[in-house]
Amino acid sequence: MRLRSPGPSHPGRSGATGTLHGRSTCGGSLAIIPFRNRRRTRRRRTGPVSGSRDDAEEQALLDEVRAHDTALRARGVELWIGAEPTFTLRESQDPEWLVQAEGSRKLEKGVELLQAIVAELRVPARFVRAQGRQFPGESQPRFCLGAEWVRGSSGPPVSPASVLLDGPLEPVPRPHPERAWLTITPDPAVLEVNLPPCPDLESFLALTESTFRAAAAVGLSAERFRFNGEATDSGGGGQITLGGPSPEASPFFVHPWLLPAILRFLQIHPSLSYAFAGECVGSASQGPRPDEGVRERFEELAVSLDRLESRGKSVTPGELWGSLAPLLVDASGNTHRAEVNVEKLWNPGLGPRGLAGLVEFRSLRMPRSAGQLVGLTALFRSICARLVTSPGVGPLREWGTALHERWALPFFLEQDLRAVLEDLSEHQLGLGPVLSAALLERPPPLWSSRAPGAVLEIREALEFWPLLGDVASQEALPARLVDPSTRRLEIRLTLEPGTPRGRVGASGWEVPLEPAGHSLHGEVLVGAVRYRAYTPSPGLHPGLAPHDPLELVWEQRGTRSAIRLHAWNPDGGAYPGLPPDAEEARERRARRVVPIETPASAMKPPAASTPGRPLLDLRRLPAE
Repeated sequence: MRLRSPGPSHPGRSGATGTLHGRSTCGGSLAIIPFRNRRRTRRRRTGPVSGSRDDAEEQALLDEVRAHDTALRARGVELWIGAEPTFTLRESQDPEWLVQAEGSRKLEKGVELLQAIVAELRVPARFVRAQGRQFPGESQPRFCLGAEWVRGSSGPPVSPASVLLDGPLEPVPRPHPERAWLTITPDPAVLEVNLPPCPDLESFLALTESTFRAAAAVGLSAERFRFNGEATDSGGGGQITLGGPSPEASPFFVHPWLLPAILRFLQIHPSLSYAFAGECVGSASQGPRPDEGVRERFEELAVSLDRLESRGKSVTPGELWGSLAPLLVDASGNTHRAEVNVEKLWNPGLGPRGLAGLVEFRSLRMPRSAGQLVGLTALFRSICARLVTSPGVGPLREWGTALHERWALPFFLEQDLRAVLEDLSEHQLGLGPVLSAALLERPPPLWSSRAPGAVLEIREALEFWPLLGDVASQEALPARLVDPSTRRLEIRLTLEPGTPRGRVGASGWEVPLEPAGHSLHGEVLVGAVRYRAYTPSPGLHPGLAPHDPLELVWEQRGTRSAIRLHAWNPDGGAYPGLPPDAEEARERRARRVVPIETPASAMKPPAASTPGRPLLDLRRLPAE
């Protein structure tokens, strides 16, 4: 099961029309969200290919990529790159572009995409109709469209694309160091492009940009928009795989301490788990952390890491895989759903494809642009190179409740990510400004307000949606059921010296705020609001009404600023189709934030909160 995004819908206000219940999945988990529209939009635009960069920035990016490759070569670190970018037909509401793997014209769209990629690469590819995978519960294998060519060659395709539709089924070619093999396969809601491994970041940049351009040319996108303007990724995930030119030359076998050090580094830096993840994070996601599962496994992981590190270079591939594979799983024991997936490290149960020396990083959403995907790849390669030469990072940390509270908030995630980037710079593996900017790019606040000496910002934060029902019984299903109705907001207040903090309220309750650090503009106070955005069916907490619209108030030096944050169109009714482009999506999001005039009124004091946990959970407070 792959990562899949919720459908392009959101619960509406009373009076909305055309209600029917559609299925939505998150991280391979199923959520029930009411669809409010079924009208189609005719206008099509695709998302950015490499972000908005001019020629000078393009050259700066290329220079940084080459500097990155040079730094790794100087350390004798050979890290090949694999990726599986996923694209969707974002204006479509057909099942194969929302929840199903195949259907309608998805095969034909896959053929178009493969032809466009080969044309962009200008390689003499041989098109292959290959045998696809068959998943549990499916009556037949899925299609697999392949292209094979000699690395470094150029020219027109050497076979007609028609063989992709009516040619004979062929087995997947065996890996060969001098040949590239690229496939297009269907996954729920998306087409997945399995890129041929690249030996360095420069070749990966060229391949990735060609792939994004080809996807845009055939009308596919790496992101999609919901009716209310919410932006989300394609729904297929953006996993990155690292390995070597051969299993024997895998950096995880050449440097046996590398993988244990990576596991420690990621566990210590939650930004690497959450800052680039999709909407579904936590134990129900496609890439749960080791400390989000069964407690006993996390304790045993610490034992395994200590033992592996004490044995140094004497660790064999079989011992490395056997020590970690049983512990890098989700709550149900699924070995595929893990933040660090070692299924193809040295797994004899999968035959030759399992003995590949590969490690996959899975807590990654599909990046919006090629530049962001390249930035993420540079980040994880640099971390690996740093840990090859300096593996000491300290013991695993007991995060406790902070894991899903402190690290749900954008402020702390950015702080931690900057600490990672500074650590890489200290080890002479820092990323340049263009790559760093791609990693640090974040959506603007939902709302901001200024007062003398103070700035208030409201941002969307992460929420950890629980699985519903028996986890094991849902393993054979294409998706698992979650309740995605809870939302979390970060309340960030920046104060110049001597400025009083004032008060921030949500639905009549004061939000607890605590000092979180300093910015260039002063002290930063941070808190959070947790609330129910709509009533799911099925879902948790029957009878708990949604807090929609959510009213937020800021009192500062005798003045009041207030908004109502609506989950849907404030005027009610249906939207006129999906947003055709990013600008329309931004406008719809902006219209859901409605400034209001509110008279001064008593604000209930915050519920008792534990120091270090400034959270107002409206779901646990008495109803008005």
